Amino acid sequence: MLKNMLKLIRPKQWVKNIFVLVPLIFSKTFTDPMSVVKALAALFCFVLASSSVYILNDIIDIENDKLHETKRLRPLAAGDVSKGTAALLMVVLFILAIILAFLLNSNVVLCIVAYILLNVFYSLYLKKVAIVDIMIISLGFVIRVITGAAAIDVYISSWVLACAFFISLCLAAGKRKSEKASLQENSKGHRKVLSVYTDEFLKALIQTSITCTTIAYSLYTILEYEIQTPMITILFVVFGLLRYMQLIFEDDEGRLPEDLILSDKPMLVTILLFGITWIMIFLSL
Repeated sequence: MLKNMLKLIRPKQWVKNIFVLVPLIFSKTFTDPMSVVKALAALFCFVLASSSVYILNDIIDIENDKLHETKRLRPLAAGDVSKGTAALLMVVLFILAIILAFLLNSNVVLCIVAYILLNVFYSLYLKKVAIVDIMIISLGFVIRVITGAAAIDVYISSWVLACAFFISLCLAAGKRKSEKASLQENSKGHRKVLSVYTDEFLKALIQTSITCTTIAYSLYTILEYEIQTPMITILFVVFGLLRYMQLIFEDDEGRLPEDLILSDKPMLVTILLFGITWIMIFLSL
């Protein structure tokens, strides 16, 4: 039972919550122990909140998940966990997230509540509306960044928020492309909105999002700093985005974007170098 409960909250998806730590890095407060503690607490808040949302999605999509090649193995779809047990765990996780957020500050509470409400509407209605469904997913990542800033009470650049939105839009479009590839003729039965999306449209959306991310990030490094050193990191961003586009375009197996990224050595090395470069830049300022 414990193993099934763990699968229900999807630990592999927790990596998405790393967006909460973006303000900690770009506000240069990662050297302050208290800020680090607060940022990590906010990260854990989102782990709890996002896990409760995953359970809600599984409860609502239980019948559709049974048609999916891999989702049918999820605890609810496979019948390994009852709806009642899943609902109880969902409520407990949500309450714990709110309590922890309250211990940080009221703004974090508002962010967590906004994220939960956004995903409730998404699960019930908005995921059935083409384009809107992808944008809602992207807004979830923006809320993560805002939550991180609220937790440590720092300014977060509008350019950073724009980057978070566009790069998550790119990931969301990649996810829809992966679903279409893995489900093939069953895609309409699993998620009706997939019948609206064509591969050409999703590829165009990914390309557009990558372009917007590159522009927004470049402007951030140019306009937010008095020195030109941060512009070096544009190289890593451009390579990472182009590598992602290559991986998602060439994939015919329907692997999720996060799986493609985390299993690709060039991408992981690029992310590592990007982080090290920024830390060196900040320490030299």
